[in-house]
Amino acid sequence: MSQQPLISVCIPCYNGAEFLGHTLESVLVQTFTDFELVVADDKSTDDTVSVIKGFTDRRIKFTENGCNLGMGLNWNQVLSRSVGKYVKLLCEDDVLHPECLARQAEILQNPANSGVVLAVCNRKVINAEDKVILSRGIPFRSGLVSGAKLIRKSVRWGSNLIGEPAVAMFRRKALEPTTSCDVSNPYLSDLSLWAQLLKHGDAFLDDQYLAAFRISPGAASSRIGRGQGAAFRRFVQTLRKDPFYEISSLDAMIGYALSFQWCLIRNLFIKLHSSHAARQRSGTSALETWPLFDRKRCSKLALESGHPAASLQSTARHRQAEEDIVMRR
Repeated sequence: MSQQPLISVCIPCYNGAEFLGHTLESVLVQTFTDFELVVADDKSTDDTVSVIKGFTDRRIKFTENGCNLGMGLNWNQVLSRSVGKYVKLLCEDDVLHPECLARQAEILQNPANSGVVLAVCNRKVINAEDKVILSRGIPFRSGLVSGAKLIRKSVRWGSNLIGEPAVAMFRRKALEPTTSCDVSNPYLSDLSLWAQLLKHGDAFLDDQYLAAFRISPGAASSRIGRGQGAAFRRFVQTLRKDPFYEISSLDAMIGYALSFQWCLIRNLFIKLHSSHAARQRSGTSALETWPLFDRKRCSKLALESGHPAASLQSTARHRQAEEDIVMRR
């Protein structure tokens, strides 16, 4: 790894011990190796810190907050410690395909995409058992899309059309003029960040599935519940004060109405699939397991990149749990 890595993968975490080891491994086995992995723990009360310290890969930069900052501030904390030219935020329970960093870095490095600040891929939605329950794409053709158009369309749809942090990689130079994540509305921190970044350029939409977003009863995205609609309305109210996006009253009204409907559908979806995941633990499932990586490939990639295979494993206390949840080909 060079002194200043090309990519910073940033993981803010809080009480994420159950899935964090799997998330870290999905980053450490990337085919692209010139990256740093920045992890900030927000005063977890479970075994999160033990999981992180079980990894010895020198690309990991770990910090423990002195007190609980909350989601938005912890996102800003982890971003502030990163130094890469390109930045990728990743939630503690989501996972990346092994080609994710390579593909998105290639897009941002392409001279034809010099005006692109945000590279976005499609993603799978997985449950606590790593089973694919939904494939989610962006409702635009692949290629260049105006940043302003993408945000206005999200407002009208009443939803984050771009996606969760795992889907995107962005240029640091677009981040620095912004105020980073909105700490006043943490559950829309991702869409708020995309809106700030896209004031400085366009998005490139890639139709490849390079990330997986997890839903589980304990995930932060699940805990918001019926507050999702209210959080979206606060986001739109803030955005309307920005003349860049020219959000009209009609845009806002349509978005408000749809956000309430999406909230109901989303909560029902999470409830149904959380129950299904619980049933899977006592039987087999017909659901697809998303092909991420296997152990032999992990070791091979680690040796080829000069990072010992042992560094891809956490402590013995968590090793069996990782074997139970690892995604198989």
